[in-house]
Amino acid sequence: MKYFTMPISSKMNVVSAALVLLLSSSLSFGQDICPGADIEVATQSFSYAPSDLVVDAGTTVGWVNFGGTHDVNGIASSQTGASFNNPEAFSLGAMSGNASGVCLGTYTFTVPGLYNYDCSIGSHAASGMVATVSVNAVVILGCIDSAACNYDAAATDDDESCLFVGDDCVDGNLIGVIQDDCSCGEVSSVSNQFDALSVSIFPNPVTSTLTITLNKQSALQVFDAVGKLVDETGAVSTWVLNVSDWEKGLYTVQTQAGKTHKFIVD
Repeated sequence: MKYFTMPISSKMNVVSAALVLLLSSSLSFGQDICPGADIEVATQSFSYAPSDLVVDAGTTVGWVNFGGTHDVNGIASSQTGASFNNPEAFSLGAMSGNASGVCLGTYTFTVPGLYNYDCSIGSHAASGMVATVSVNAVVILGCIDSAACNYDAAATDDDESCLFVGDDCVDGNLIGVIQDDCSCGEVSSVSNQFDALSVSIFPNPVTSTLTITLNKQSALQVFDAVGKLVDETGAVSTWVLNVSDWEKGLYTVQTQAGKTHKFIVD
């Protein structure tokens, strides 16, 4: 039996050539042939790869033609003429490709749903050149009630974090309240339950007249941001202060039980 022996130098040349070919083809598709695309679909022969793509809404897809003349038809089936009924119709014009890759174009999918498309050139679609793009909705959790002080315009799904505290909510935060102590969605005033004492401070921020109400009487003291006593009163259930000549900043109201609530002079 005869064996064919290849010289070592020839083997090395074949391996080197194969590696060069492999690396060159890989690099050509990894160089962002379609500027701005988040992901690229290879178009060649009678196929799109990947043929079933799954992306999030807002993703920009690019199609790269590696050979032949192809297009992207997301309007109506090239085989039946029936509308694809995609969430949004889309298409890219025909263009010839080459081994280095030619960008057919890009499309940004913003509406969730299933998109069908094919190549309308000749019998390409009938030969199996059909594909889909599944677009998932992007879920952003947050407060979606515009009446809440921590309303998040970017949120798509409610996470039950809405806070309804009127003027006692600043920049989406409760003033002087640990959020775990409130029943979100039902809170109507700033309150901490210490010895059944609740305190409401309004308006907050304040520019002139501040009103502090309590469900039972308590002595109160007001301190500025550095801890200096600014004002105080004996046991009251309602306390009205004129803060128009106070310096702007954060102030703290302290009850006789030592519990604190904050407000801002603006």
